[in-house]
Amino acid sequence: MFSVMIVEDEGHILKYMQKKLATFDEFQVIGAFATPEEALAAFDGIQPEVVFLDIEMPRMNGIELARRLLDRKPDLHIIFTTAYGQYAVNAFEVEALDYLMKPIVDDDIARVIRRLKKTAKGSQPHKDGGAGTMLFPVRCFGCFEVRDHQQQVVGWPTRKAEELFAYFLVHQGRPISKWELLELLWNDMAEERGLNNLYNTIYRIKQVLKKLSTPATIKNINDAYVLESEHILSDLGYLLLLLEKENNDPVLSVEEIVGLVFSYTTPLFGMRDYLWSLSIQEYVAGLYRTLCRRLLGNYREQDQFQPAEALVRHYVTQVVADETMMGEWLDILGKWSGHEKKVIHYRRWFHEKLKQEELRSQ
Repeated sequence: MFSVMIVEDEGHILKYMQKKLATFDEFQVIGAFATPEEALAAFDGIQPEVVFLDIEMPRMNGIELARRLLDRKPDLHIIFTTAYGQYAVNAFEVEALDYLMKPIVDDDIARVIRRLKKTAKGSQPHKDGGAGTMLFPVRCFGCFEVRDHQQQVVGWPTRKAEELFAYFLVHQGRPISKWELLELLWNDMAEERGLNNLYNTIYRIKQVLKKLSTPATIKNINDAYVLESEHILSDLGYLLLLLEKENNDPVLSVEEIVGLVFSYTTPLFGMRDYLWSLSIQEYVAGLYRTLCRRLLGNYREQDQFQPAEALVRHYVTQVVADETMMGEWLDILGKWSGHEKKVIHYRRWFHEKLKQEELRSQ
């Protein structure tokens, strides 16, 4: 599996590319950005193996961005995407693996995969936990998927089994009473029937857990169940651990914080509408907001406008309705020498984002 970053300034194409690449088991999208500045700020933290890169972008075109990324990671694979053919020569001058004309279709992606595999032959395999490998068998941010030891997506026997596993995952290591689980998923059933469903569903989850590369099990403790593992199973668990640690006792470097900030993507559990997950979403969002504010403050102190701008743009992409955070950014801009006039631009930009969000929710 190849870890992928996408850079595309047109929002609908960015979403299309995310969905398109997600249909191929060979790819894991770990970052998707609408500006070169966002991509540069996040790059060192996420270290992708492959970048799908639009050429025609304002302020910095894709060819210049590719040069900068290759300076940081010489073995990076660049795939350019564009609607115009005249860039092809320049694209291959910066060692692009491929050059795709929009609209991009499955055959284009299949060709890229063949070239990537051919290039990878003879190279040393990644060590566990190294850049580009899947650190956790479960992904919760932006989607909800479980992969087995061969990195294949695991299918769930029932939707209840999938949802119950998600609940255990959020509360990994904490005993959960069977009565709490009955109230959660089978509160409309008679107790005996509900308990039978619970027992059968937990058995099914245990069968899925046997397929994971990371050992995990569900144990019965008196009238409670607990998901146990010596390792963190998901990106959500990892982010929660580091966010809570950082907010209680700041110890992370700026580079580590940047990696955390740009690894956060919404919605939690993809498009699953688990009602109980709303509280955990709000909790994570609160920790995330605090971390972003800390990083933004650091950029302001160091007079680093470009990464500060990329941070705000990424934050608004994930939490567009946070008018308080945007207000703080406008206040900072108004006092940032050389950038005061950008307050008007960003106010208009933010209101446009809000309108787009309102239209999508209708």
